[in-house]
Amino acid sequence: MLPCMQGTLSDTEIEDLLSSETFGHLGCTDGPKPYVIPMAFAYKENTIYGQTTAGKKVEILRKNPQVCFQVQDLQAHRWRSVLCHGLFEELDFEALQRREDVEAVRILTERIGRIQEKVGIAVPFSFSDGASPLTVNEKKSSLFRIVIQEKAGRFFMG
Repeated sequence: MLPCMQGTLSDTEIEDLLSSETFGHLGCTDGPKPYVIPMAFAYKENTIYGQTTAGKKVEILRKNPQVCFQVQDLQAHRWRSVLCHGLFEELDFEALQRREDVEAVRILTERIGRIQEKVGIAVPFSFSDGASPLTVNEKKSSLFRIVIQEKAGRFFMG
């Protein structure tokens, strides 16, 4: 039997995990009770991109933009995990001018498109005439990003 190993992920390993995963957990709070939800995301250049519709999550994030975001890769007898802290920012589709933002929306749309039947998430964006929101369950999709301020990763191999 091999010995168990645990430790800290390198910056490169952190980047690789954030770039390769599709789902993470967003943690936010507007008071004494934290609120954690799973979400599909895209990562690019120290920024996490996600989409949502109106609801509790957006209400909380507008009140307190300080968030944490956790991503993991679980396999038999081993795991890797990254925890990021950063700031939530809503993005306006009409104001999407940074090339990085438009590209990240494209990546997010492709990732959600690949998994939509498996997990029941509708693709919330159209690229027919540039990035634009679609309506999901009678609610307009909105786009946001989390600008990462700090991140750390851990691993375990048993």
